[in-house]
Amino acid sequence: MRKTERRAFLRGLHALLTPGAKVVLIDNRYVDGSSSPIAETDAEGNTYQVRQLTDGSVHRVLKNFPSEAELQASLAGIGTGGTMTTWQYFWAFEYVATGA
Repeated sequence: MRKTERRAFLRGLHALLTPGAKVVLIDNRYVDGSSSPIAETDAEGNTYQVRQLTDGSVHRVLKNFPSEAELQASLAGIGTGGTMTTWQYFWAFEYVATGA
């Protein structure tokens, strides 16, 4: 999703949760040599990769790799206790929902 859409996504998610619910977001990290290279960055800072499917078709894919600071900022007023854990190829960010 676009960086500017992250808070709206979380607000929509939180509308379905009760306050106190634990939320865990998990995604892959950008690892040079393992991930598809970043092919483009737009004016908003969104990053894109070019991926080829097994059928040979090539697609430009929106793929952002959020920092812990960006995820923390997304929680303002809707979540607390955000902590990020990283592994070689993946990250997880967990927090407690406080409301929509």
